[in-house]
Amino acid sequence: MSLQFNRIVVGYDDTEGSKNALNLAIRLVKENPDAQLLVAQVFEEKIENIPVSNEKVVEPVRTNGYLLEGIQIPPLPVYHDESNTVTHAKVTHSVDKAFYNAREAIEPYNINAKYDVLEGSPADSICDYAAVEEADLVIVGNSGKGGIKRMFLGSTSAKIAQNAPCPVLIAKDKENPKIP
Repeated sequence: MSLQFNRIVVGYDDTEGSKNALNLAIRLVKENPDAQLLVAQVFEEKIENIPVSNEKVVEPVRTNGYLLEGIQIPPLPVYHDESNTVTHAKVTHSVDKAFYNAREAIEPYNINAKYDVLEGSPADSICDYAAVEEADLVIVGNSGKGGIKRMFLGSTSAKIAQNAPCPVLIAKDKENPKIP
């Protein structure tokens, strides 16, 4: 008996766990060339402005040697406010970078793939997406979250496994499995 998964959703966010999930999905799709791979990423892009230098710019006030009430005053330093600080924007969890890396992994195998950006909580969004796309299988990575953090927040992969409308495969990192 052979299971055929024709519509496989992969939760991908460019982490090691999601790369394992993508590698596993590629292996499954290679066995069934008619399958479609649906790569989904939940939008969590963050932009942070980082100051280029921490030094405050100081300019002396020019008094041109004028006397103030009979006393000659030296130039006074003026500190500029933080709004004039030069910053650099740093994007984390970039959707474009994640999809670029996913395409790079998938492209050599000539796989029918679709890429979608989802909004909302990762677990709920992936489950809803799988239902809308009528997926046969959802593959997600193991986050590696453990201890107290997992106890209070729960694991995204566990939430997906509980709520998905189809079977869920959680790809664990077992000595970095690569595509054969």
